[in-house]
Amino acid sequence: MRATIGTIFRGQGVAYITVNVESCWSIRFKAVSESGIDLPIESYFEKVGRRILVTPLLETSSVSVIIEAVDEDGIVQDRKTKTLKRSQIKWLSRLNYKTFRTEAAIVRDIDRVTYSKQIHINPTIYLEVPDGNWTIVKGMICTPENEEKPLLTLLAGDGGLVKDFDPYFGSTSYVLHDGIPRKETPFTARVPSNGTYCLVASGSGENRSAFMCFDPPSREYYSSLFDPRMYRRSAPQRWSGISEARGRKLESASSEDYEFDGVMFSIIVPLYNTPVPFLREMIDSVYSQFYQRWELLLVNSTPENSELTEELQRICDSRVRVITLDKNYGIAGNTNRGIEAASGDYIVFFDHDDLLDPMALFEYASVLRDDADVDAIYCDEDFLNEEGSFVAPHFKSGFNLDLLRCHNYITHLLAVRAPFAKELRLDSSFDGAQDYDFLLRLVERTDKIAHVSKVLYHWRISDSSTAKSADNKGYADDAGRRALQAHYNRLGIAARVETTKNPCFYHTVYEVLGNPKVSVIIPNKDSVAVLDRCLSSIADKTDYNNFEVIVVENNSESPETFDYYQNASDRFSFLRVVTWKGPFNYSAINNFGARFATGDYYLLLNNDIEVIEPDWMRSMVSYCQRGDVGVAGAKLLYPDDTVQHAGVFMITCGSVSELGGPAHAFTHLDRNDAGYMRRASLVQDVSIVTGACLMTSRDVFEELNGLDEDFVVAFNDVDYCLRVRKSGRLVVYNPDALLYHYESFSRGSDSSGKNAERFIKEQGKLRARWSEYYLGGDPYFGAYATMP
Repeated sequence: MRATIGTIFRGQGVAYITVNVESCWSIRFKAVSESGIDLPIESYFEKVGRRILVTPLLETSSVSVIIEAVDEDGIVQDRKTKTLKRSQIKWLSRLNYKTFRTEAAIVRDIDRVTYSKQIHINPTIYLEVPDGNWTIVKGMICTPENEEKPLLTLLAGDGGLVKDFDPYFGSTSYVLHDGIPRKETPFTARVPSNGTYCLVASGSGENRSAFMCFDPPSREYYSSLFDPRMYRRSAPQRWSGISEARGRKLESASSEDYEFDGVMFSIIVPLYNTPVPFLREMIDSVYSQFYQRWELLLVNSTPENSELTEELQRICDSRVRVITLDKNYGIAGNTNRGIEAASGDYIVFFDHDDLLDPMALFEYASVLRDDADVDAIYCDEDFLNEEGSFVAPHFKSGFNLDLLRCHNYITHLLAVRAPFAKELRLDSSFDGAQDYDFLLRLVERTDKIAHVSKVLYHWRISDSSTAKSADNKGYADDAGRRALQAHYNRLGIAARVETTKNPCFYHTVYEVLGNPKVSVIIPNKDSVAVLDRCLSSIADKTDYNNFEVIVVENNSESPETFDYYQNASDRFSFLRVVTWKGPFNYSAINNFGARFATGDYYLLLNNDIEVIEPDWMRSMVSYCQRGDVGVAGAKLLYPDDTVQHAGVFMITCGSVSELGGPAHAFTHLDRNDAGYMRRASLVQDVSIVTGACLMTSRDVFEELNGLDEDFVVAFNDVDYCLRVRKSGRLVVYNPDALLYHYESFSRGSDSSGKNAERFIKEQGKLRARWSEYYLGGDPYFGAYATMP
């Protein structure tokens, strides 16, 4: 036997090695590391005498390729070993890509373009878990039709098997690829975030394995393609580049283009030993405003600081007033002196070391020109780091009462109608959270609060700032808790405020008033095991005691189903089964079930739900009983412990040719991943929650005539929630209600055939009815969901 190594290419953690072999025997290949660990290797026949070998590149110092000539009885007649150093593979690959470009196109990725007798790993999600040691990888394992069930294993850097690896598999489905029957099995794998690893999808018999490697370059590649963009907004280089481009654009703008006769802003800045360079930059950012109807009030509480005092004495602009105090009265007291002296129509709160975007006041004045009834305005913001770069933009929600009751997400740049500011003032008993207390008292008086969905405020990160770490002002945590509790007490709301492990983030426990009854409505067709899991989890894990379950039987065909109904009615005293006799219509079935409900609240629930947290129902009732709430939804997890639902938002159409529409927020995050600005973990108002677990009061349901039966399967929950919002009520996402959702288990996919046709028609109805959301976007997600 003659055997020589030809060209070598590498890519995505895999080595592609061409081998020239001459032998009258059959040839087989093996690979081992320098420590003798067997490594996976697959062979592809290219032409007579030439093979392409594919093997993962791990952290071994070398790979020994063993070439064996085997007779018809499987006995090895000849063996040759070719050892390749990792460094050798690296440099030969670089050289070969330059020298043999045409060959590289043939050899590279041959395992990914081959379908005959080939298994593939097709990733769709790559998400690093914050504050953890894991990366979530999701995708499909695609196999030939004859493969029974793929095996997914994880190799460590030395090639050894990771023994505690436990992937999750979904249900296998049949697909056609270019007319070739294939199978697809969804998977979720948790791969350690540090080090080199390799997923190996293998099967039985002669089908070749697939490799997905995780070395640093491959991880970067997967992250760029499969990390859902809306979950991570903190890439410093990316945002700094966007900010710099905006700055260059504004440099050539003329303030004359932004002049109009609008309101006067009084900008209040309390000074306390402010570093002079910061002071100059702050004032310059006000001078640079395109909208010029402003006054700047600088309240100096440290006149003994001679450097600061001398700098203030140099200011000669009549629009800038310096108010010198005899002593420091605290942040609230100092700010109040500025509020008292202000003469503008709106008071603007501005920190002494931060910066304004040149368009800030123009954007605010434009809001008030369009709607003079607005009482307060705020905007998005980012952070100015110590290197002078803008980082970590905070794309905020529109006015969101329940999110505000979790933390002060509004912060900067707050402008308030002057009479409100002068009446409310800041309360020094809440110093450290005086702005939070002020906001909570403000929203008790008005909900005419506008959000400018643009980054117009730059919050400086310095060693003493709250921006750098909330721990720098630990006293603020308790002040914020007291402010929120006082807010509930003033409103007569029976609620208890709890601190959390995250400073200045709060958790509210609402008291359930009385003992209202909940009617749980569950449509079902066959799916006995699924329904039993749902009912058993409700019975075993729910600590709320006043509920009934109405299962709406929908055209089941299996005798086993009807036997189960009889047995389940005997097992569960809360259960009633009613029979729908019409064609399948999810909206009509739920409306039918509601006719038999005797509860004060209706809980629409899919049969593929499983309860996790015992407090789920009580918690949902506690929100629904508020008069301003029309719907409460839950946090739903896939069975692989990643997020399936954490609220739904409407994607804006950039033009009429774009689709837009509803999308689940934070899908695929780890269950403990708090998400962008912690929003996956916080109670908040949203536009929509899924009908898979949706609670609403009987009164609201009847007022809106239930679900719209024009939406036979899809979007009935979207439409219902948007109608609730149109009625002036809130839709609340409640992550304390935590459940598993085995999505679409009993109904099937909407992606093909008649289901797809029906889905598109219902999507058209939604688009026509709620065009303002398609064009105007979602007020609760703003630039967060639309930024490219």
